[in-house]
Order: sequence, then C-alpha cells, then structure tokens
Amino acid sequence: MMLELEITELGASGDGIGFLEGNQYYVPFTMPGDHVQIENPEKRGNGFLATLVNILTPSSNRSTPKCRHFGTCGGCSLQHIGDAELADWKQARIESTLQKAGIVNTLVNPTITSPENSRRRVEFVAAKRKKGVMIGYHLRRSKQIFDVGECPLIKQQILALVKPLRAMLPTVMPRNSKARLTITDTTNGLDLLITASFSIDLEAREILANFAQTNKLCRICWYDEEEKLLEQVSAIRPAEIAIGSKQGLIPPGGFLQATLEGQEALIRLALEALPSGAKILDLFSGCGSFSLPAAHQAKAVRAIEGDEELIFALQNAANKYMLPITTETRDLFRNPLIPDELNKFDAIIIDPPRAGATAQVEEIASCNVQHVVFISCNPVSYARDVKLLIDNGYELKEVTPIDQFRWSSHVELFSVLEKT
Repeated sequence: MMLELEITELGASGDGIGFLEGNQYYVPFTMPGDHVQIENPEKRGNGFLATLVNILTPSSNRSTPKCRHFGTCGGCSLQHIGDAELADWKQARIESTLQKAGIVNTLVNPTITSPENSRRRVEFVAAKRKKGVMIGYHLRRSKQIFDVGECPLIKQQILALVKPLRAMLPTVMPRNSKARLTITDTTNGLDLLITASFSIDLEAREILANFAQTNKLCRICWYDEEEKLLEQVSAIRPAEIAIGSKQGLIPPGGFLQATLEGQEALIRLALEALPSGAKILDLFSGCGSFSLPAAHQAKAVRAIEGDEELIFALQNAANKYMLPITTETRDLFRNPLIPDELNKFDAIIIDPPRAGATAQVEEIASCNVQHVVFISCNPVSYARDVKLLIDNGYELKEVTPIDQFRWSSHVELFSVLEKT
C-alpha cells in the first residue's frame, strides 16, 4: 500500500513524523517540510514505521548527505539535516525531555557540536569470504556488512588503516569467520583491538606484530571470546590519550569520550563549575577525563569506577604527575556511596552509563554536598535521575548539549546542580 503525507516534525529517534487520517507515521531519512511517498507501514508503539519510497517535494532545509553510504550504513541517520537545524533539534529534544519529566524553567544552552572527522574510535566488522576480507559497518537494520569506502565521522588516519587491514587479515582469519576491529586514535599512534571467537597461532602473532611495526601502530591486542582471554600481541609505544594538559593510558577498548573536542568542552565546563580548593568525588570516573583536570584546582579528588582496568590507568596517571587523586574500584549500581560517605566531599562529578544511576542518585539526593556536576549521554535517564535531586532540594542551574555523535539522534549533556 502506497501512501503520501507531509512530514511535520522529528521524533526522538530522528525519524520524520507525519499524520494521515488520524494515524501517526515514522519515516526514516525525512524531515519537516518533506512531502513523501511511503509504503509497508508496520505497527510501532502509538504509530506506524514506514519505508520511504520517494520524496515528492523536498523540504527547503534539506541538505546533501556528506557520505555516499548514507541510507545504507546503519550508523548515521540524519545527514540530510543541516548542522544548524540538527543542533537546534538536539537542544529542543533535551528541553522536551526535561519538560516531560516535570522539570521546567531550566535554561538549555545551544548545542556544542564536534567537527567532522573527529571521532577517535571506531568499531568495524571484518568478515572473511572467498575473495578476501570485507571491513565495514552493518547495513541498516541488518547483520550483513558492507565494505566501507569513506566515513566523514571518524579521523582520517583511522580510515586509512582499512586498506592495509584488508590486505593483512586474510592471512590470520579462517574462511567464513568474523571479527570486530576496535581502532582508537591515541597520541602515540593507532591502537587496534581484534575481538574474535577463534584463537591465533605463532605465525599469526608474528604477522600482527609486523603489521604494527609497518603501519606505526602503538599496540595490537587480541581478545579470544571463546577463551575469554585478552592478549597483548604487540606493544611498541604506550596507548595514551590527551586529558586536558596530561596524558593517560587507555586499556584495550576502554571507555573514552568519543571526540577530543567534546572531551575538552566537558572539561572546560566542569572546571568552571567546580569550586577551587574543594574535595571532589568523581563517580563513574573512567580513566580520569574529569579527575585529572580537576586535581589541578582541587584539594583532593576521589575517583570511583567499576572497571578495574580504567582505575589502574587513572591511578597510573595520577602517580606519574603526582596529583592528589585516590582511586577505588566499586560497583556503584549494587554498592552506591551512602550519605555518610558522600558528605566528606564538597562537590560531586557523576557521569553514568546510558541507563543512568538511580541507586546512586537516590543517595546523593539525601546527602548535603553543595555542588553536583551531572553529565549524561541519555536525556531520558538523565531527566529521571535529576528529578530525584530536584525533588530533594537541588536546583538545576542550566544544561548544555554536547554533540559528539554527529548525524545521529544521540546527544550528551552537561549540567550543574546546587543544594538550595
């Protein structure tokens, strides 16, 4: 069944929304002002998800996609929307999410967007076939992959490694096998983590070590999913990332902010919000994105994180630069800090995973800490958790969207709350 309708708004996932005969339709790759032809509507929630057949009349604000893979690749979904319009939409999305949670009269600042070709980590899929190894992303809504030829999101030095990998991997991958390639741009070269469900022999290790030397990688690690074993195959230089004015080690595949520009924006905002000479608690600290810079103006920093490899990297950097940072490995979901522990600090930084941190936020809501810097990559879980703080005497000053995920519906945000 073919239908025609006008797209009037963007949904939370970035799909265009149109209405016809009382029904709501979600149409990927469309935007407000598009007059479109659709087919194959399938019931989804309160509406129907439809396939775009043709754009009969495009919106005057429609932009030309930056990448020839757009629409095929399962990554970007919003390259047809201009940068300014997309930044405004992400700002408005946060405003709407806060309002739905009952949080009103909060200033949401303009979006800070990372530039093109700034993503410093990517995960490709590699698949061994008769004619060689394919390396790329999954197709949209599919487990099939395609050979990537360009990507305006990631750093060019990461993309440049794809061709050498295609030439090398057939010598270490069995027929019909797959692997995940996590490539991170560090200050000492590219870091490669290969994750696969098969092991490698001595010859394969030698091939990988030579590949690291030839292509000036800082490190190659292999993770065997069957044996649950991580092996460092080649380590030529330390895998370090810039964190403010310092360098910190990053474990293989360990969490880091998606772009250096986004990280630096978050650091700047955090330092402006944190009181000087304070005792600071950094929850979900990672490898120290905020602990390391904050230590320069703090009396002391306590960093807590559930991943022991990230905590090891953070403590290593703190020791190297003789910073007043102590660390602890702790599961903050099952064992959150209680008010007696929290009240030892003047300010809290919290940057939880996408699911949020309700158990820990409930404890913060009951403490007496004056300043809370709350960072999140999910406006929905953020609004839920921050409402707990507001209902218990905290005032939300303002929110700043940080977009490290161009052309997607994802957006991070930075905020400051103060006890009233």
